[in-house]
Amino acid sequence: MSVALLVTGLLAAARTAAPFDLLLFDRFLPGLGFVQIAGAAVLGFWLTGKFLDPAAAPRWRRRTWLLLSAVFFGQLLLGLTVSPRFLMTGELHFPVPMAIEGGLVYRGEWRSFMPILFLSTILLSGPAWCSQLCYMGGCDLNRAQAGKGFKAFSGPVGGRWYFRLGSVVLVAVAAWLLRSFGAPGWLVVALVAGWGAAGWSIVAFVSPRKRQMAHCNLFCPMGAIVSLVKWVNPVRLRFDRSRCTRCMRCARVCPYAAVTAADLEKGRPAPNCTMCGDCFSACAHGAVEYRFPGLGPSKARTVYLVIVLTLYVVFLMLARI
Repeated sequence: MSVALLVTGLLAAARTAAPFDLLLFDRFLPGLGFVQIAGAAVLGFWLTGKFLDPAAAPRWRRRTWLLLSAVFFGQLLLGLTVSPRFLMTGELHFPVPMAIEGGLVYRGEWRSFMPILFLSTILLSGPAWCSQLCYMGGCDLNRAQAGKGFKAFSGPVGGRWYFRLGSVVLVAVAAWLLRSFGAPGWLVVALVAGWGAAGWSIVAFVSPRKRQMAHCNLFCPMGAIVSLVKWVNPVRLRFDRSRCTRCMRCARVCPYAAVTAADLEKGRPAPNCTMCGDCFSACAHGAVEYRFPGLGPSKARTVYLVIVLTLYVVFLMLARI
């Protein structure tokens, strides 16, 4: 019920404050946005029951995340081919995550919508951007899952960090150079389009072949930024070493290769953990715990799910360019 109430309050406030119609129902059926809000509240209530069940949560996370991706890109396609009312404002930008960082540096607009949305989401839900809320991540997860199970990354974890941080630096430097030297618009568009094409190629071909979320773990600069900034949120995922039997079931289901034997010994996952909860569902010994100051593990997980699912349903209702 908490998710339903929060979704209702947030969407109603956004609908009232926005200078234009945010909800599709208001655009196509003027004045009936409250019907869409009611439907969103019901969806939030229903999904809460699915996600609170540890056995069902991983399956529903994959489904709902793919749904978000489908709604986002589907409305983009409809906005370009059927009616601009499917677009948020009619002002297009490239729908690739790196455009959040690159656009911020290139335009120099530190108070623009996407950076604020991105950072506020991390503040509220930690790394959930990379486990439930990114429109490309849902596609990467399902393509990696097509390989029938996940495979650990080869090489040391630290090596991947150099690669991921290099992606952040590359995007920032390239955007700064393009801005500083007044690069022509066609060059900016071509470079961003090339990056997007490379990312989608990794999602389509590399992730299922390697049985890894290769785009999210190795290529996307926003994933690296999430891993660095997520600590502003107080929720943590920890391993109880006294109950852990080192069966490694958690490692085999982790889409982010964030659990190794060394991580289990430390009692915490690797920094690229997105707290998706798949390891929690896989552990038969209760060794995986959510931690939040002042709450027990069970309540901490419930509170975290309420926050994440509230954000998810709101994103789903407003998932448009």
